[in-house]
Amino acid sequence: MKKYPVAFFRDYVLVMALASVITFFVFNYAPNDRIGLLAGSAAAGLFIFLYFLLIRRIASLTEASLKLNVFIFLLSLALHSLGMLFSGGFLQSGAFVPWYIVTFPFTLINFISMLGDMVSFRLIVFIIHLLAIIVLVVLLKKKLQPAPVIIFVLVSALMTAGNIYSYTHNDERKYSGHGFDYMHGFSSTDFEGYYVYSEPSKLVTLDHPASLWIEDEKDMPVLDGAEACYPLYSAVAKAVYKDIDKIEKDFINDSSGEKKAYQNGKIVTFTNTVYSYWRLADKEVDMLFGARPSQEQIEYAKNAGVEFELTAIGREGFIFFVEEDNPVDNLTTEQIKAIYHGDITNWKEVGGKDQKIVAFQRPEGSGSQTMMIYFMGDVSLKEPKTYETFDAMSGIIEHVAQYNNEAGAMGYTFRYFLEGLQQEQHVKILSVDGIAPTVENIKTGKYPLLTTLYCVTRANDPNPNVRKVLDFLLSEDGQYLVEKTGYAPLDK
Repeated sequence: MKKYPVAFFRDYVLVMALASVITFFVFNYAPNDRIGLLAGSAAAGLFIFLYFLLIRRIASLTEASLKLNVFIFLLSLALHSLGMLFSGGFLQSGAFVPWYIVTFPFTLINFISMLGDMVSFRLIVFIIHLLAIIVLVVLLKKKLQPAPVIIFVLVSALMTAGNIYSYTHNDERKYSGHGFDYMHGFSSTDFEGYYVYSEPSKLVTLDHPASLWIEDEKDMPVLDGAEACYPLYSAVAKAVYKDIDKIEKDFINDSSGEKKAYQNGKIVTFTNTVYSYWRLADKEVDMLFGARPSQEQIEYAKNAGVEFELTAIGREGFIFFVEEDNPVDNLTTEQIKAIYHGDITNWKEVGGKDQKIVAFQRPEGSGSQTMMIYFMGDVSLKEPKTYETFDAMSGIIEHVAQYNNEAGAMGYTFRYFLEGLQQEQHVKILSVDGIAPTVENIKTGKYPLLTTLYCVTRANDPNPNVRKVLDFLLSEDGQYLVEKTGYAPLDK
């Protein structure tokens, strides 16, 4: 029995710990993850071969080493598969603790993986282990029977496939929305073409000088707002702020000085609805474009000694959408409320297929969620679907799941966000109470779920240009920009 403890510590613990350290440093200094994975695996393979070759020459390299490595490899793969199964593919879950215990020689890689690319690092663990088994087979010149080899390969392949499936279908990957690739993570939409300095530009422009013109940079009210409103207030700034394209381009290109991590612009800024209301209350911005504030946002402003002033500048439709092959085309307001309260749970109850309804909500404080709460009135919303993610500073965080185009899915947003910015693909917008949310139906007020587009300011703001910009938004020029951007203008 002595040969097994010796093989365990010498030919598993020691060799894997050293190989993982070498691999980590090669991976860490590679130009990208793919090269790092290949170079790290090659370095590990070479080290393992030389290590076992040396052991063979100065000591006995026994069949126990091979058996132990095969056993531990299959055990670690099985424990990782169970971790995937019980965690829903969430790699930071405590369900992986047994796997960490078995793979303790890889502690450095396992720890670093929590701060970096977890998938690549975990793959390295299995590759290093598999390389060790291959090297042992070669050096021992063991004539393996076909049956055990076939079983080993099949079992390994099956568990690996299960791991891959669990990861690619986990909640964090499915429900995190559009990935938040743009604007320092605040936007899920690529605004290329909508910046004030974009060439070519997608912004709506006037064919004549605007009725308002602000020349001095220090007099220009700072703008922020909802994601769907960025093309509008960017167009407004382009129309009334002198040299705003140069001001913003210089700011973005200027590497000197300190910028806040979320600062997406100097005067034409962007965060999102939640952050922009905080920034307005904290006097970081002067004008906010978006939906009405939530009660929590109003209370936040009140505690900061600020009162919000809401000026209606346009009209918008609050819409509900489903996957494009859903046979349901229309829902009544009462049916929608029943779905989001939890009373209606299957599409067959509203004339659709025998299919569970997956009703997605939006994050608390967002413009669409505030509107949804207003729409529901006294009817409470059921608990939203959530998923977990990991932040190095905050630990495990629970997020509201974003719409995912899966069977039976349903979501809501504002019409321009979906149609103008093309946020969702392969979806169908529902009529409500038999009325489609067309621009014409929104303009005439026929569509039942109308919402007001606001420009929100601080009451009694001392900057006189805030009032001037508000007046411009209500003027013929301002309403032209509102309408041509994609919103319904106010009644003339």
